Amino acid sequence: MSFYKFGPKDILRNRIKTYPDSSFFVHQGNIYYNNRNLMPGAFAANVGNIPTGTISLYEMNVDRDFSKHTYDPDSDSGVKAKIFPFITKDSSLNSFGTISATSFNQFQYGDIITGSYPMSSSIARSGSEAGAPRKEINALQNTLNYYKPLSPTYAYSSSLGDKSTQALTLISIPSIFYASSVKKNSVKLNFYMSGTLVAACEDLNRNGELIQTSGSTYAQSNGQGDVAGIVLYNEGFIILTGSWDLTEHNHDWGPGSARKGTWLDFAIGANDGEDVADQTPSASFSLNFKGTNYINTVTMFADAPLGDLNYSPNPTFVKYSDNEEGAGWAVSGSSGYFQDNKKDLKNTISSSFYDYDAKFKRQTFISKIGIYDENKNLIAVANLAKPIKKLEDRDYTFKLKLDL
Repeated sequence: MSFYKFGPKDILRNRIKTYPDSSFFVHQGNIYYNNRNLMPGAFAANVGNIPTGTISLYEMNVDRDFSKHTYDPDSDSGVKAKIFPFITKDSSLNSFGTISATSFNQFQYGDIITGSYPMSSSIARSGSEAGAPRKEINALQNTLNYYKPLSPTYAYSSSLGDKSTQALTLISIPSIFYASSVKKNSVKLNFYMSGTLVAACEDLNRNGELIQTSGSTYAQSNGQGDVAGIVLYNEGFIILTGSWDLTEHNHDWGPGSARKGTWLDFAIGANDGEDVADQTPSASFSLNFKGTNYINTVTMFADAPLGDLNYSPNPTFVKYSDNEEGAGWAVSGSSGYFQDNKKDLKNTISSSFYDYDAKFKRQTFISKIGIYDENKNLIAVANLAKPIKKLEDRDYTFKLKLDL
């Protein structure tokens, strides 16, 4: 096997910047991601065994019949019909992050601790009434103050409001939907009643301020151009503080008497634990944004030089008669085992004439290219769709691309 070292100009590194679109639609506690509805499978109501509006984190247990899963980790017996993670409790004391210390201590050494797949992710809403405890907002205090130079509305406490006590709504976006950060000037929130747009807000100024830009005459008269909330682009949070009326009529928005809807009611029922059965069935919401995703790409130029790579370890490279033991292939005895170092190569050059052997030339076919590290450990293999004929008077350069 021949090894060749990449030259200084044979490896190029670049980074591609992409902006994946994400759209969430919320209606009566149901979330729809990128307009995807249920996809019925043979064994599951939804093929991925996940709710609508979510992403399967590992794409495991797709359309599996969970009713056949009878495995019992305590006795280590039963049918394993679904994939699941497991750890055996030993002296390393390794466990799952979701297992509390109290629960972990209840297991005996040698016990099998199991988890479950599929795992899914989606947006989540958390509403806080004025003066109510809000540990999530308190945890963001330093982050909010850090972004004050962008806009005074980021301030945790100022003349514009005190986020430790004022009524607000927090929408959490997992990073799997936006990768590195949410793209500025891409966030748009739409508030609908009976399918009609009541109000919309966008981050027009790229500074995180969500400004009400359009909507009904009534909603615009109350809050046109006002800041309804802020976006934490890098952290994936939206904080809504707009408390002006958006709907002309009173509706049921949860516990308490009926009232007019505000931006604080946005996405109600989106994984927030709210009972939306008695809430207005005509309210729906959409959240649209773009993420920022970086794809690192390595381009490698692998050279097959002139006069090289003209021998193959494939047995068919040598004449069949020379491959047979006992036909001059090898000699063995008490003094050792010796292979014949003179072998006749098979002439694989085809001729245009019938029953005529063309002049012998060394010829091989390149079908794979291996990439090795400095210690000659194979780290990648490139398979060619069609083997490339390599003659002594030909040289090739193969362009390989790898997304990291």
